[in-house]
Amino acid sequence: MTATALALLCATTGMAQEPKLKAATMRYVFEQWAQDHNITQASFIALYQGKAIGEPLNADFPIELASLSKAITAICAAQIIEEGMWSVQTTSADVLGTGPEGITVGELITHTAGIGPDGTQGIRWLWRDTNVPLSVEVANAALDRDPDQSGAYAYNNENYAILGQMISVALNAPYAEACTARALTAAGVTTAEPSSVMGGTLPWGGWSMSARDYAHFQYYWFGPQGAYSAGSPPALRVDFANGAAYGLGMFERNVANHRNFWHFGAWCMPLRLNTGAFAVIWQGEWSVVATYDACIDEGAMIALDAALSKVVYGR
Repeated sequence: MTATALALLCATTGMAQEPKLKAATMRYVFEQWAQDHNITQASFIALYQGKAIGEPLNADFPIELASLSKAITAICAAQIIEEGMWSVQTTSADVLGTGPEGITVGELITHTAGIGPDGTQGIRWLWRDTNVPLSVEVANAALDRDPDQSGAYAYNNENYAILGQMISVALNAPYAEACTARALTAAGVTTAEPSSVMGGTLPWGGWSMSARDYAHFQYYWFGPQGAYSAGSPPALRVDFANGAAYGLGMFERNVANHRNFWHFGAWCMPLRLNTGAFAVIWQGEWSVVATYDACIDEGAMIALDAALSKVVYGR
């Protein structure tokens, strides 16, 4: 073998090994973070360019998606717009025949509809262990209040409860059926189902699937070949501090020449259910999902994001 060929082989091998090394390092960093936060049950998977890389951790067990469910609902609604049944300006009153005028699909997706305060926060424990859809109850309660018309971003589960009910009414089909067909099947997801614990909250927090499937779902839609790789459509995202935006159930931001997407999810009900999940796409190449059996604070979330992103970016 010539020196040139040997050098090329070494370079190629090094290039092939770098993503595997990063994936292994991310898992190690995550496990150290989990240990620091007294987490006993966790899952982790990294996809690189759409394929699982390294050694996943419990990636094929069902997990509680909590607010990671919102991306499923948002993409489902976006596909209904693509089909021509809705526009961004279609309102909840148009579809449901009730509630204030002027609350649009675009505003519900981006949490700018003025719905508030979030009535789901104080009664979540009542919803445990039921798959009875709660969208009608939550949507009606939210639409019974006069919205704030400022157009400001205010994260609220009720926006997605209303969207879920709109989807079901518009398509004359159960929400789960309509959104599986529009958001999950094409992405190759096979394990998605209503959570056995929180399934009644499906449109805003009640989906369950494997970490592997969720990684493929987000890569399919937000990865480099996905319909939203460049970001959510301008009419379906809202910009806020530090260059970040909220779009189709994901936070997003431009970094260098690519768009990053991320979201945390959590169910925090002491003595009943404490669980969380983190999903992110970095550099248009990495799709990472990590879950844990704890309700962590914002500082711990920031620490997890920072620790994993340092591996990807090397800084």
